Amino acid sequence: MSDLERLKHLLLADEREALLLAEQRIAALEQTHRELATRLPSLVRAAPQEPMTRALASPVAAALGNAVHENRASIIDALFPVIGPIIRKAIAEALRGLMRDMNQVFEHGFSPRGIRWRIEAWRSGVPFAQVVLKHSLNYRIDHVFLIERDSGLVLHRASSPGLPELDADAIAGMLTAIGQFVRDSVGPEGDESLEAARVGEHLLWVLDGPRASIASFIQGVPPDTLRVILSDRLEQIHAQMAGDRLQGEEQAGALQTGLDPLELVAASAALSDRRESATSKSSRWPVLLILILVLAALTWHFVRVERWNTRVDALRAALASHAGFLLTDLESKPWRSLSIDGLLDPDAVAVAPMVEAADLGGVRAQLRTLGFVSTDDPVLVRRARRLLAAPATVTLDARNGALRVQGTAEPAWIDANQARAGWLAGVRSVDWQVRPVDDGSARRNAAHAELTGLAARFEHDHVSFAHDVDSDAVSAKVLDQLAASLVRVAALSVEFGIPVKLGIEGHTDSVGSSETNRKLRLARAVWLRDKLRDRGAPAGLLQQADLGEIAVEKDSTFRGASLRLTVGASGP
Repeated sequence: MSDLERLKHLLLADEREALLLAEQRIAALEQTHRELATRLPSLVRAAPQEPMTRALASPVAAALGNAVHENRASIIDALFPVIGPIIRKAIAEALRGLMRDMNQVFEHGFSPRGIRWRIEAWRSGVPFAQVVLKHSLNYRIDHVFLIERDSGLVLHRASSPGLPELDADAIAGMLTAIGQFVRDSVGPEGDESLEAARVGEHLLWVLDGPRASIASFIQGVPPDTLRVILSDRLEQIHAQMAGDRLQGEEQAGALQTGLDPLELVAASAALSDRRESATSKSSRWPVLLILILVLAALTWHFVRVERWNTRVDALRAALASHAGFLLTDLESKPWRSLSIDGLLDPDAVAVAPMVEAADLGGVRAQLRTLGFVSTDDPVLVRRARRLLAAPATVTLDARNGALRVQGTAEPAWIDANQARAGWLAGVRSVDWQVRPVDDGSARRNAAHAELTGLAARFEHDHVSFAHDVDSDAVSAKVLDQLAASLVRVAALSVEFGIPVKLGIEGHTDSVGSSETNRKLRLARAVWLRDKLRDRGAPAGLLQQADLGEIAVEKDSTFRGASLRLTVGASGP
């Protein structure tokens, strides 16, 4: 070993030894850590349960909370098959219980017994449901003990079939001690005693006599008649015990107690039936009288309300059929008030007289109306007569919005109102059949003369072509004059019934063959007809016009188109 190594050993020996020990501890811890996973189950089982539970409670709760927060959907999916049936079962049980309670209440609600129970609830201030439970809940007597009052000995005991035996001596001692405690501490004169107590699910009844007491363990809600039966049995036992003091079970066995639980329940039910029968017999007539009075009052009320409803329905039907009135609301309180709201056209017949004439037994109906425009035919006729100021010689009629005006009137009225009739609100179409008051012969002759003058003008007014149909030399002014003249011709013909016949002629020069010129004349006549239609000439008059074939050549050099008008007789 060199001097340097010897020096290192002298200086670092302790540190090297500590480092070696540390490496050994680290290696041991790593080995323990690797073996911990396999040893952990056995260590958990071997650890004391209570400290382990306390130690794991907080981390397990935190881990479960984090798992629920982060994986809520997965946990819900995992718990759904378990929670679903539990919830459905709980809901089904709750619904069954609710149905049983409802059936019981409905079953007893309107029967004579139910009426008596309602009266009892009203007189005692106890809810009706508690009274129903009191009278209808089943009960049974599980155990009955006959105990000698002074010594606390059990003279007799009886239990319902199928129930285990109780320690009669212990129960008797307990009841004796409790009774003595009550008498000593509660009763100032020593006369107070224990009468009832709740022991678990049992109701304990104690009936004391001079020499013996009866203790009964009861499940359910017993009726008052059971206490009467137990008191009667206790009196009978005291009658048998009179004279000799019985001690011990040998002497008590000779007693005819009649404390069998089933017999006591049957006797209590029989007594209840007898009481109910006696009560029902004694109170039948007052109940019947009350029922008759109630039935008569209800019948009178319903008949009165029905009479009111019949009258209101008749008024409602009359309002619904009233032209120009729209019923929006009707509030009725039988024989107290009637409020009517609606919309009324100003031209409709007033509704107030009809409402005031209704038989409502002295009730004054309140009528509130707002204005609107009605399209009912009667209202439309009244509106037309008012706005048109129709004379008496003119009759108005409407059907589904179509207004028909007939009769005779002054020409000035006809001219002023014929166009206005179609502007009335609600009018869809107008059938105007009004004739002037006079025979109109003078005007008809004047119209015939005007038509004749127009026919003469058509002989001179014509459209000429410089070269062909498409020439730019066509005079637009002549076309406009011809169109306006045709409009006037149609108006006079329709107004005065004067028949007219229009011809449209095309003209060519002598150049060309006969067939070519014929086709060209027809084409020029058609062209003139189309140009006149575009400028507003009556389409019906142009449609019936003769085209070109009856044309008479003006001269051999004229090229163009013209109109020819034939005017018929002016009529009577």
